[in-house]
Amino acid sequence: MLRTLFAILAFVLLGAPVPATAQDAFPSRNVRLVVSFPPGGGIDAVARMFAEKLAGLLGQPVVVENRGGASGTIAGKAVAGAEPDGYTVLVASNSMLIAQALNPKIGLDTPKELLALASAAPQAVIVVAQPDLAANSLKELAALAKTRRLNYGSPGAGSIGHLAGEYLFSTASGVSLEHIPFPGAAQALTAVLGKQTDLAVVTLPPTVSLVQSGKLKGIAVTTEQRSAALPQVQNVVEAGVSGFSASAWTGFFVPAKTPKAVADKLGDAIVKVAAMPDVKERLSKLGFEPTSVAGARFQREIGDELKRWSAVIDKAGLRK
Repeated sequence: MLRTLFAILAFVLLGAPVPATAQDAFPSRNVRLVVSFPPGGGIDAVARMFAEKLAGLLGQPVVVENRGGASGTIAGKAVAGAEPDGYTVLVASNSMLIAQALNPKIGLDTPKELLALASAAPQAVIVVAQPDLAANSLKELAALAKTRRLNYGSPGAGSIGHLAGEYLFSTASGVSLEHIPFPGAAQALTAVLGKQTDLAVVTLPPTVSLVQSGKLKGIAVTTEQRSAALPQVQNVVEAGVSGFSASAWTGFFVPAKTPKAVADKLGDAIVKVAAMPDVKERLSKLGFEPTSVAGARFQREIGDELKRWSAVIDKAGLRK
């Protein structure tokens, strides 16, 4: 009888499965990507591309929810206050950091309240002009600006296009151009096409077909390498601007207190998606750079970028 009891106990202790912890079982239901822009934009396109692939890697549906507004801080605050369980993931861009640098009282402290999982698919910023503008480089543009008043459009006050323009023109070239804010890149580009503005400073993807067709002229891209989509356009180093680069990344974040095991699993999956050949090909054709940055490095870059944009904002007198 005693031997039988010991046998039963041994079976229970050695043969019974060990219950999985919540972290080990992650994910066991839908994962939600909260996108900080309306449907149809570049960040939204990347989020939907990644959602499709992440679903296969994670074994659960990955759904996209758009919560645009306030330069990404509406979505940022919503995710920062969500349950830190990995099921709510923010997809945002630099505009969220720029909004924080412009107004530290905005109510979102990105490095403290959000944990960076990875960034992917950065978009270079590009200066484009009317084809008949008598300048083909930043140096020629600066020289022209000393003889006549020039203006440039961007996707809004405080956008990465606006701040990149302020740096390239005011700080690096020492000339003053009038800034004209528009609701988005499409409107800024339409204004150049209609000769209402001389230039636009926007992210690269929406300009690719316009420059390739000759409807607009590419002056410079704000990266240290030329863009694969528009290889004929100079980069800022070739244009004589050193120590400055700007890209609009697609960043993935979770609430700061999310368990490390869960965050690591999500971050690893995002980096794997970014490395998939078909994803890289699709991103390249759209004008995105098919690269990614893993979480720990991305988290460090966020702090550095906040300092950099704060310096640009202070010099331009834009702080609220």
